[in-house]
Amino acid sequence: MRIAASPHRPDSPTVPLQDVLGDVRNNPSSGASMGYHGHKMVRGVNIGGFLVPEFWITPSLIAGVPDPKPGDYLELCKRLGAEATLQLMRRHWETWVTEAEVQRLAGAGLTHLRVPIGHWEFVDSDDGYVRGGLPYFKRLVYWASKYGLRVIADMHTAPGSQNGFDNSGTTSGVNWTNDARNVALSKRALQTMLKYIASDPVVLATVDAIDLLNEPLIDLLDFEQLWEYDTGGHTLVTQGLHRVPPVVSIVDRGFKDFSWWQPRWPRDWNSKYIDAWLDAHLYHVFDRNIDGWPLENHLRLVCQNGRDLKSNSTFFPIIVGEWSLALPQAALAGRENEARRRFAEAQLDAYELGGAGWVFWCFKTESSPEWSFLDALDRSWIPQPLTNREFPPICH
Repeated sequence: MRIAASPHRPDSPTVPLQDVLGDVRNNPSSGASMGYHGHKMVRGVNIGGFLVPEFWITPSLIAGVPDPKPGDYLELCKRLGAEATLQLMRRHWETWVTEAEVQRLAGAGLTHLRVPIGHWEFVDSDDGYVRGGLPYFKRLVYWASKYGLRVIADMHTAPGSQNGFDNSGTTSGVNWTNDARNVALSKRALQTMLKYIASDPVVLATVDAIDLLNEPLIDLLDFEQLWEYDTGGHTLVTQGLHRVPPVVSIVDRGFKDFSWWQPRWPRDWNSKYIDAWLDAHLYHVFDRNIDGWPLENHLRLVCQNGRDLKSNSTFFPIIVGEWSLALPQAALAGRENEARRRFAEAQLDAYELGGAGWVFWCFKTESSPEWSFLDALDRSWIPQPLTNREFPPICH
């Protein structure tokens, strides 16, 4: 999201493709209408701020760090050093997401958890990141399996940063494709992640999609290198985690229009045996041009986004991998509960039109309820059941 111990050694050599081959039982999740190629419609939530810290989500994580506060995870690691960072993060990993919360998310009608993971868990890029979160990832996947949820494993970061946002681990620039060694490390990280997933039967059965790389800022990257990474990653996923229905490879659209992707999307990807989805992140608070809009304008934009999703889904299935209830203040107009409920209902209707489904950002925050699925449930901003509507549908 954008605002301004493994049994396999993370530093092991590149994992041969044959080492990640393996079958997994066909056990699709329940509780949602059928989606694309036998996959259930995804209705999910992001487990943000967990394995990839974002301090706006968990400001308490850095409350004890002297000013000036670190702006990203890499800065925290360098400020505290490896030992102190690991102690701090272990307390965080242990407590930030609980089994009771996973059970509640499943009970709310969700089908999936999208779990951002840092590349540093799988490779050592010599830049100072502190690893150690994989046992907690596995614990989370086991909880998801227990309550009938499936998991999207999301490679959220890249060496050198693919976007310069705090969600990439560092805000010090967009340098991923400036050095071929960075891209090579990302490929090795993805291979090692797949080997890690394949090594545990429960994890292998529960992870049914791989998000290859979160929010690459294509305009500031060498697209040829990015596309080689994406297509190679897709091959690894479809051949290395073989199952029916297949494990999905998710390609982030990288802030480009759907029309830009149409001529670039391989026509053979979405065949009977191969699946790939395009990921679109749809927010209403990062464009200063719409800050003054009334709520009705935002709702119309949601409906237009829904029409765009539907018309472009003939080229590629589209998952809305991130969205929230955050709105500029002008749209609330002193009626926050009504505005956020109407905003939620419109998005829930519109974002299934891309064929794959949606994933809300985020499951919880410490102090921003419009970004918290659990807080939104408590405030009745998110309907229960998810198909319940207080207001007449507006997206047709």
